[in-house]
Amino acid sequence: IMLGDGTRHSLVLVEESDAVAHGRVERFRLDFHVPGRLRNLLWLPDTEREPGADLVEVRTMAVGLNFRDVMYLMGLLPDEALEKGFAGPTLGLEFAGVVTRVGSAVDSLKPGDHVMGFGPACFSSHVVTPAHALMPMPEGWTFEAAATVPTVFLTSYYALKHLADLQPGERVLIHGGAGGVGMSAIQLARHLGAEVFATAGSDVKRDLVRLLGADHVFDSRSLSFADDILAVTDGQGVDVVLNSLSGEAVRRNLRVLKPFGRFLELGKRDFFENTHIGLRPFKDNISYFGIDADQLLTGRPRLAARLLDEVMGLFRAGVLTPLPYSVFPAERVVDAFRCMQQARHMGKIVVSLGGTPPHVRLGAPASKPVRFAHDDTWLVTGGLAGFGLESARWLAARGVGNLVLLSRRGLAAPGAPEALGELAALGVKTLALACDVTDAASLAEALRQAAAELPPVRGVLHAAMVLDDRLIANLDAVSMSAVLRPKLLGAWNLHGLTRDLPIEHFVLYSSITTSIGNPGQANYVAANAGLEALAQLRRQAGLPATCVGWGPIGDAGYLTRNTAVRDSLAQRLGGAPLMAAEALARLDGKLGSDSVDAVANMDWGVLSRFLPSAEGSRFAVLNRRRTDAGKDDAGLDFRALAAEKSAEELTEMVRSLVLQEVAQILSLSVERIDPERPLHDLGMDSLMAVELALGLEKRFGVQFPVMLLNESPSSSRVAGRIVERLTESKESGHDESALVGDIVRRHGEQMSAEDMEHMARNAGAVHGREERA
Repeated sequence: IMLGDGTRHSLVLVEESDAVAHGRVERFRLDFHVPGRLRNLLWLPDTEREPGADLVEVRTMAVGLNFRDVMYLMGLLPDEALEKGFAGPTLGLEFAGVVTRVGSAVDSLKPGDHVMGFGPACFSSHVVTPAHALMPMPEGWTFEAAATVPTVFLTSYYALKHLADLQPGERVLIHGGAGGVGMSAIQLARHLGAEVFATAGSDVKRDLVRLLGADHVFDSRSLSFADDILAVTDGQGVDVVLNSLSGEAVRRNLRVLKPFGRFLELGKRDFFENTHIGLRPFKDNISYFGIDADQLLTGRPRLAARLLDEVMGLFRAGVLTPLPYSVFPAERVVDAFRCMQQARHMGKIVVSLGGTPPHVRLGAPASKPVRFAHDDTWLVTGGLAGFGLESARWLAARGVGNLVLLSRRGLAAPGAPEALGELAALGVKTLALACDVTDAASLAEALRQAAAELPPVRGVLHAAMVLDDRLIANLDAVSMSAVLRPKLLGAWNLHGLTRDLPIEHFVLYSSITTSIGNPGQANYVAANAGLEALAQLRRQAGLPATCVGWGPIGDAGYLTRNTAVRDSLAQRLGGAPLMAAEALARLDGKLGSDSVDAVANMDWGVLSRFLPSAEGSRFAVLNRRRTDAGKDDAGLDFRALAAEKSAEELTEMVRSLVLQEVAQILSLSVERIDPERPLHDLGMDSLMAVELALGLEKRFGVQFPVMLLNESPSSSRVAGRIVERLTESKESGHDESALVGDIVRRHGEQMSAEDMEHMARNAGAVHGREERA
């Protein structure tokens, strides 16, 4: 902290994204780096791709938004839901636009044609897609109207006409009648002469469904729809069910299905959860169809093309009409996703790309790769394994012709001969020496040997490290020494013994933990803080020094041998570990820098929940950004998403998020958490329970029942109680101090004074933040 004349200055951590350039470019695409939040969406520059022989490039004018896109962004779709689909793991499935280029084998379309259809990554300025996935736009249509058609009408036509063969006079039950597929299905069912039964989730939506022509309308949020339908039909039921509900609603649907009925399943949840419904209903010649138009386009492209042609024939004949829609410009794409997520719309949501291009995140200016002279010599500590060896390879790729690689075991280190052979093939002369950098005499001898065999050393890169993770209470002199000596004493010896050499670069590998801390690594944090101080000392003395605080490296060194730690770090940071090549590419712009830069993928909204110091002044800018963005939208978005869900669906979604919270606190993967096992049996103590309570309150926006924590409930029971609070008409207020006090009274004998003080401080901080907000 620096105090001046009426001023106070302190170190503040700032995300690089605050300073990245934004601009407008001709080609762009919508994407996200980390799933989970709507505000993670960003427009990125895109590259031009030459269309293959049977492909067409289209300038996108409008994109139809589907619930699949929201689920994919939020990380709620498993890989198997995407891997077989036409769009794959991308945002956007349907669009309308103008043809710009065609492949050599395409003769049905030409540049300038107005088209509509399907493609991968449709939230892009240009989409490249097969010709059979496109249809000419009818004359007089707008691009926005055209974008409402492909997915919903192909789905409903494939389901009701091709699979169910719906006949005049038959009865069809259409769930979600106010949604896109529901509206298109009602149009088609009326054309086919069926009697239409439909459900919707609110009075307004049910009124709309009646106006669309449904003969009977029921509440989709109540399981009583089955009894109501049987009452209306004198116990006979319906011939066809177009279903988008899950859980118990599926069994209720089967109850109302007549013999020889057809069950058309649009939902995905029961498939991926392998829900059992039993075979008894199928004794009456019932047919069951799982439907996914995304897979239809890849699995049976000729059938999809034929069905699309038949659908367009109905539009040309005036039988079908495009759906009502709400339009959002590209700059408001997050609002479009939020509207879909909160089910505030009726009909389709369309994002228009035909106006002013959105501001695109261009990123920080790319650093030009550095080049070193071939006769340069660099000394790398820890250079025969892990990230140190990757750094040696990076130096070789940047032109360095001579390397001195130090490690405690030298050539006896595992993989050392192979690494030297690889470097030799690149034309690098390498000297691998066994050296303990904490021993000044040993290091001096290594430098003498290097001077005798190689050109003068002009660069030093200190990557040596040792880890001995322990909580502070368990640290002792041996543990402190084991970690500090290789990092700090080794760096000090390098500093002293190379002062008379023509050193141009002196690179120290620190860690992001000096910026954010890390429970269990106080010794490692201290060692790296010492490195950063040494870098300052050298610069003040006019000596070169570069210090980089790396985040976790996922494909080199310690984390490759400890995947559980790697997964835990990813959960806590909210971002995947850096790859070695990605990290070293950033080193180009760091050499010679006077600042200490921390380089890591992280999401402060996720990370801050695990840091006791998260409210400190060092994180003021990051916390201000989080406050400006509003309440953590994991809670707000989830409550909005749950608004249209049945009790079973809501419970399942809440349970999934509770399991994520528990897994993060226990540093386990979600798969290892038994939802029915008591939390205490999983290793959750009282401090962790408080962290869980406060985390759940922040995420769901409801007060967590104190008594439930004291009873060591299972994750499933926790989820059940949260659902009760979410569905209450009147929310209760928060009282974290009462929560802490109650737990201390019940568990105080198991907790130290420091634990109690820490817990009270955390709860008080949260309570104070909420009052200020």
